[in-house]
Amino acid sequence: MQKQHFVLLLIASFALAQSPADSSYREDQIYASIGYPLLIDTPEGHTQNKLSHTFSLGFIRDMPINTARNLAFGLGLGLNYNVVYTNLQFTDNMEATTFVSSDLINQWSSVDAEIPLEFRWRSSTHVNYQFWRVYAGVVGYYSLSAKQRTRTALTESITSLSVQNFRLALRLNVGNNTWNLTYTHPIDSFFDFDKSAHNKSFSKLKTAKLGLIFYIF
Repeated sequence: MQKQHFVLLLIASFALAQSPADSSYREDQIYASIGYPLLIDTPEGHTQNKLSHTFSLGFIRDMPINTARNLAFGLGLGLNYNVVYTNLQFTDNMEATTFVSSDLINQWSSVDAEIPLEFRWRSSTHVNYQFWRVYAGVVGYYSLSAKQRTRTALTESITSLSVQNFRLALRLNVGNNTWNLTYTHPIDSFFDFDKSAHNKSFSKLKTAKLGLIFYIF
């Protein structure tokens, strides 16, 4: 009887290993990230102050490319929200700038649709959800809104910022299970100086991001 049980268990294990779950396994994921936006290639005198932050939420479709299904491409769509506190203030028409004091709140906020395209490696299987991952690729940002908000004790003003409608960046996500580091390095500049070419020293300003990314199955 014990031998019969063993044979049945062996047959069941073999059937499970050959089940459609193997051939259909992929890591389709909802992702959420939080981080700190870093302004780079900034003009002399520029500083960030207070607690700038960035947040993104989206979905990635996983497309395995090998039999083990641990190598894949990922294509996604999400929303990205950035808030940067800075001493660099633009006038209403973006034709002049000034550096403001630290006790004045000067905030750049932007909302983008983001389209990540990744090459993905992981040490997972269809039954193992605690694994190492390295996802690298590019992400495109399409600007939906970009504004500057300046507030003092007595007044507040909100103006539009002239930014690039579409920007590209490189992205690397590395981690294990729940905790994953993410870094995004910009390729394109943040501002659109074809429309506001008053000062070429701002034409190279870019926004990088460093933070944590979480995947929800």
